[in-house]
Amino acid sequence: MSEGTQTTCRVNVNGTTVEEILDWDYSDDVMSIAEECHFTVDNKARKYRDLLRIGDKVEFILQNPSVNGGAPTVKHRGRIVRRHPKYNPRDGSTIGITSADLGWHLQNCDAPLWLSLKNKTYADVCDPATSKFFDPSWGFTGVRFDGNIRRSLKQGVAVAALQAQKVLDVVHVIQIEPGDKVFDKLVQYSKRINLLVNVSPDGQLCCFLPDYSQEPLYYIRNVDGDESNNVLDCEAEEDAKTRWTEVTVVGEQVGWDGPKDAQNPNATKKRGNVRHPGNLPFLHRHTVADGEMYQNGLAQKHAEWIYKRGRFDAWWVKYTVADHHQNGHWWVADTMVYVVDDELGLAGNYYVQSVRCRGSKTGGDTTEVVIRLPGVLSASLGVIADPTFRTPPSESTTGTPQAAP
Repeated sequence: MSEGTQTTCRVNVNGTTVEEILDWDYSDDVMSIAEECHFTVDNKARKYRDLLRIGDKVEFILQNPSVNGGAPTVKHRGRIVRRHPKYNPRDGSTIGITSADLGWHLQNCDAPLWLSLKNKTYADVCDPATSKFFDPSWGFTGVRFDGNIRRSLKQGVAVAALQAQKVLDVVHVIQIEPGDKVFDKLVQYSKRINLLVNVSPDGQLCCFLPDYSQEPLYYIRNVDGDESNNVLDCEAEEDAKTRWTEVTVVGEQVGWDGPKDAQNPNATKKRGNVRHPGNLPFLHRHTVADGEMYQNGLAQKHAEWIYKRGRFDAWWVKYTVADHHQNGHWWVADTMVYVVDDELGLAGNYYVQSVRCRGSKTGGDTTEVVIRLPGVLSASLGVIADPTFRTPPSESTTGTPQAAP
């Protein structure tokens, strides 16, 4: 099932190439803002004892003759955030390194205290050139409201520079409070306009929508007696916890100075509601109070986002396949894969949420691929369409989301 030549891994740290890589793994996950790579370095003769320090810049590069004509691909740019030296007489001296991309800063740094976002647009909040959420020392180079370039860079495909599309909706004024993380606020605003947040290998912040209309770049096949099978192992999980049959979001209208109904304490509240009774054979209601949902439209959008995100979280399958590439393409997240699996009863196109590539000098190349249901990661107004592919019997749904009476 292997496509041949093993992938070569090269790591540059502060501009110096580290040759003695014993093993490594690399993760690409649409749902993780701080993607990591890990590698173990042979520290023979204490060569790297005083190098590979916390905070050093890292470029993680993969290369394979079967991908992009053998050209190297920078899969990850980041900084060393964890190091783990080890020594014993049998194995000698090694140093385990964890490098995280620029999203680590957004996830681990608190936002500037009491910062006001009055009269700021979404683009102003997300643009490292103008937003006080970002510090120049982090190394962000800009923002783009598009996921295609990020995906192409992960695949090692040359792309043309595009003008960033500005999102001009004014942000509702919310003051930063103690302990608020930069990433939490970026996500809070981005989900209002149905965008995911991630970081591109070229240092750009990416606010984007998944493209479920992509043609599948890969296939996964697990059919009895089929010579084209490529599954080494698989596992799946379904969970009823977030499979809601009804979601309601309640917000307070800000600055309301109109008539007040003393008999109705909820007169100024805004409500969004989505119902899907066929999602489970019993009622599973979820209600959320969110003071930022100051318009009916925002409350409705949030309710739909919660409902669809719950469906996303409630079902996943993880496959392990040989190699880090297929059909001349690196395995990357935010793509589509065609699956035929008799064991789990799947057939159709699914969304690749994450991939984890592993390699070592003593073992072969393998990739873990986590797939999710397509069409449910981002919210949109209107009817949630039924999937066009075959799903496991327990995932089948009937009914149509209904507006609140």
